[in-house]
Amino acid sequence: MSDSIKTASKIIKFVSIAVISGFCVFAADHYYRIENHARELLPKLSMTVFIDKNCNDDAQVCEAIEALGFVTVSEYVHSKNVYDKAVEKNPFLKDVSVPGDSEIFQSYVKASPSSFPTEDFLVAARNAVSGVENVSEVVFNPEVFKEYARVKNLLDFYRKILLIFAVIIIVLLISQSILFILESEDNTRKFIIGAISYLIAASIGFVVVWGICLFMQYPLIINEIAAFYIIPLTAAFGIIFNENCRS
Repeated sequence: MSDSIKTASKIIKFVSIAVISGFCVFAADHYYRIENHARELLPKLSMTVFIDKNCNDDAQVCEAIEALGFVTVSEYVHSKNVYDKAVEKNPFLKDVSVPGDSEIFQSYVKASPSSFPTEDFLVAARNAVSGVENVSEVVFNPEVFKEYARVKNLLDFYRKILLIFAVIIIVLLISQSILFILESEDNTRKFIIGAISYLIAASIGFVVVWGICLFMQYPLIINEIAAFYIIPLTAAFGIIFNENCRS
């Protein structure tokens, strides 16, 4: 193989690693967007449990709800404070509602899931909480729970794929590097030079894509910390498939 062909081959490999690194920026951004969506859904994962107006001991009801093990009481609002709480969240109610008759309001609690909210969990939790004495109604948005479960399962799937990919890359990198270095003493220098070259190529790809996104004002969700796993993994991928390391 002529020197020009070897040089062109190296350039293509380095450019390919830079492109893969840039692609990983968008892949990581996609993951962080889903993770951010899950964080936004988390505060909405609550049940509003209304307590019967004739109940004499709201605290006992709260304890009974938590004792079930399905949810944790995160907020308690007494009937006398319900109107003020509603106005605090929706100021326009001050103009359309008439406070003063506390008997029309019910005390309620906000209850958050104590475990991962699957569909089975929702049915079991609703039935259990509804069965507590002096609980008059349980209100929640099932669509939010279903969306959170979908997003959470998707994130778990991505994490497993990344973990499997990382383990495979690390095992292949270590085994092939050891075999390559043991073949000849000169291979140690070649391996170090190749590793540095691919790290540089991966870094360039990361920085170029990051810079283009900033210039075009594309809102990347990821931060600089992503570089600490995108660049090494991409460089390791290039080292493993570097045919020169076996020549």
